[in-house]
Amino acid sequence: MNLEYPVSFRQNGNRRDVIMQLKISVDLPEEQRGAHMSRFVQRLQEHLALPKETEKIEDLAETIAKLQLATHDYATRAVVHLSTRVDDQEGRIYQLTGQFDTRTKVKTVGIRTVGAIACPCSMAMTGGLSHNQRATLSVDIDVPPAGVDAESILGEVTRGFSTPVKLMLKRPDEKKLVEDMHRNPRFVEDVVREVVSILKVRHVGSKARVECVSHESIHPYDVFAEWEGTL
Repeated sequence: MNLEYPVSFRQNGNRRDVIMQLKISVDLPEEQRGAHMSRFVQRLQEHLALPKETEKIEDLAETIAKLQLATHDYATRAVVHLSTRVDDQEGRIYQLTGQFDTRTKVKTVGIRTVGAIACPCSMAMTGGLSHNQRATLSVDIDVPPAGVDAESILGEVTRGFSTPVKLMLKRPDEKKLVEDMHRNPRFVEDVVREVVSILKVRHVGSKARVECVSHESIHPYDVFAEWEGTL
């Protein structure tokens, strides 16, 4: 089931009230034709209507997944993926995700953000001129017992771009951003390698997935690079 629903969750101690995208699934025995769809929504409404302390997005995914598994007595597995757009104290807007799988007991937190990259090849060929593009970075980390802070991950991984981007730019800010981008040209695979290196400093031993998509400005296609493994 794919569903949009008003949800409250906690981030850095603050309550967030958002319209969240939920993806909820259970497995089916071979002899059963379909899931009991009303149970998905009924249990979700019952839980979210209760007065309670809000949970982190990844903890909320775990709670909902366990509730769904208990509700669908024919199922042996439930997977819940939650996502929403949020902003942080520095005004950065990004997508935050949380996921839990009752079979593997793995809880995952993820961020999706954008930055700018300049092409090293173009700069080498033209003596400094470059085509530039906006790149979308996705990072998912399996949450260790001690937990993980999504905003700290965001602050770390945006250093992997040629430069981060800003929602509002005055002319001096634009000048600095463009200069910074061309001082630090990177291919999309450079971004992924740099982000993995950054994550290994504080999240060593955690399983992670990193993907960067370059929305090319001079090509009629996008370019992507990805990495998955243990940091």
